[in-house]
Amino acid sequence: MAGRLTPPDPNYKLYGQYGGKAKYEAAKKARDDAKIKAKGLAGNTADYYYKANKVLDNDLNGPFGWYDKLNEAKAENNTVNVAKFTVKINEIKAKISSNYLLAKVYEGQIKDAQDKFEKAKVVNNNSKIKKDKTEDAYNGVWKFNAPMINTLNALQTGDLPRPLDAGPAGEGDARNFWWVNYGGKGTFQMDRQINTAAFKADSKKAADAIKRPFDPNYYGFKFHYNPTTLNMSWAGVMGANPVFEAANLDPAVPMSANLFASTINFTIILNRIQDLAILDSGGEYNRAFVQNPYSIDVSVEERMNIAQKGTMYDLEYLFRAMHGFAASANYDSTLMGKTKDPGWLPVRPVELHLGKKLRYRVRVTNMEVSHKMFSNSMVPIFSEVSFSCMRYWDGPTKKDPKK
Repeated sequence: MAGRLTPPDPNYKLYGQYGGKAKYEAAKKARDDAKIKAKGLAGNTADYYYKANKVLDNDLNGPFGWYDKLNEAKAENNTVNVAKFTVKINEIKAKISSNYLLAKVYEGQIKDAQDKFEKAKVVNNNSKIKKDKTEDAYNGVWKFNAPMINTLNALQTGDLPRPLDAGPAGEGDARNFWWVNYGGKGTFQMDRQINTAAFKADSKKAADAIKRPFDPNYYGFKFHYNPTTLNMSWAGVMGANPVFEAANLDPAVPMSANLFASTINFTIILNRIQDLAILDSGGEYNRAFVQNPYSIDVSVEERMNIAQKGTMYDLEYLFRAMHGFAASANYDSTLMGKTKDPGWLPVRPVELHLGKKLRYRVRVTNMEVSHKMFSNSMVPIFSEVSFSCMRYWDGPTKKDPKK
């Protein structure tokens, strides 16, 4: 008599996604341990701080609260009590702000544990990530601007201001972002249709001919925060003959001309406040950290550029992505040193990745930067950047059958 069939493990699909049962269980244990640790830190949780703030808010604004007392003191012209109650109100408001940020920190630690768990699935489930046929040619050669300071790690080991964490940015080629429930940050990358191996070789020859250094890396610019608003427009060229155009009989008005009138506009924030708080001008940390305050390893040279350029360090990567391998953009400025910012935007497309199904080939036609905050050395540390992008044709290139 045949033995009973063993029922399948209900988690067998998960095991495949994580590369085996052992890897799945290891990732799950790491996540659960991190969550337990986050909830148990100092015996507090995010919920604890939210509830504490309700009590404090009532102390401020409730009946017979501190604002009532302050108004009464003002009515009595009691300057001593006015000053006393004003100090007390400011202390409570500061405590409320601190509690709110601490609550977000605990929430972030739990979210971070879940993100790492999901990321393990992505790493071990490459078969579900859509890749370009030429993907292998780009592996290991992408370079991006460093992420923001990982505030969750920095908060645990340094006495720093406590802004809300921007979340994981993801590393590597942005074409792999947002797949299999894993997020990502908006990214501009060098265009692969133009920056081919052949163009790269020709650009190197051109750079050698004019004795300029040549950079063989593929560059991208990662946002610190995803945009909150995205404006998109579709347009047609005025004066075109729609009958001729539909029949492909008017070579003077190609269909791609309509595409050039379509735009994508948005604004992003660049934030290097935390970086400049812990870096000296040489890129060294000015205090000790138990853990790396960044989410990845960042070289001393990169940290020095961040310390000396602030948010312009990030925009340098944008210029590298836009100019690509063009030899004319590799030069030493007599004022700024080595840069890919010649003072103008190139007529050259880039890849724009904004979401799983928001990926476009565009040309940046206008960019405006508004520096909102500076360090004592006039290094921009908080900037607003607005982009106007023109759509480019992104379909497969086909040869003329008549040729």
